[in-house]
Amino acid sequence: MDRTSLKDQAKAELNPNFSYYLRISLPALLLTAFVALVPFPLNENMHRAGIRVVAHGSRRMMTNGYWNNIAMWQTAVTFIGLLTALLMIGVSFAMIDGLRGRSDHRFSWTQMFKIFERGEYFLGSLLIGLLQVVWVSLWMLLLVVPGIVKGLAYSQAQLIYRDAIDAGQPIGYTEAVTRSRQLMYGHKWEFFVLLLSFLGWWLLEMITFGLASIWVIPYRTMTLANFYLKLTEEQAWHHPIASC
Repeated sequence: MDRTSLKDQAKAELNPNFSYYLRISLPALLLTAFVALVPFPLNENMHRAGIRVVAHGSRRMMTNGYWNNIAMWQTAVTFIGLLTALLMIGVSFAMIDGLRGRSDHRFSWTQMFKIFERGEYFLGSLLIGLLQVVWVSLWMLLLVVPGIVKGLAYSQAQLIYRDAIDAGQPIGYTEAVTRSRQLMYGHKWEFFVLLLSFLGWWLLEMITFGLASIWVIPYRTMTLANFYLKLTEEQAWHHPIASC
């Protein structure tokens, strides 16, 4: 699969409709910025609070309070990260519709929060995501590389699940993961290299303190959505059967 063509096709859909795709990506972008920026003042406040408690001679209180604050913040970050991931899955759904010519590119709140448009979208994406985390983590217990390979193999499961629902042929959560594994047979390395090709863009996001994300994240998401679209088109012709 030609990466240049994938990206050119993604830009051909994204650039003339950038305002639409930016607006539907905005909640996820804002949550990403929140997680990236807010910890610094919170950590500073916790440090100052710890100093004040030490001045009163109670190191135990400082330790307990500090770690309680850390645990609360980690819980909040985990929740925000999960919500961001779900919102971006919804954006991927909308982008696939655009690539398929099924979108009029008119902004609506439904498109912005597409993951919540149907209960099956939200619940399925959430539970499939949990399965992915558990199974990849178990593979990681063996070695890091098998975990990465399985993560790549399972990466298309939510998109497959949504297509099955829209086709009126709903499938189970584990079946979606199995179909993803089959769809990605012979394509995991292509997908891995495609992800690596965005390293320069990730670096640009870092050096611009996230400002470049306004364009980079929709561009990257559109390219990955196009990758899925091309895989499904290829499968329609070849019907690959896989066991890895």
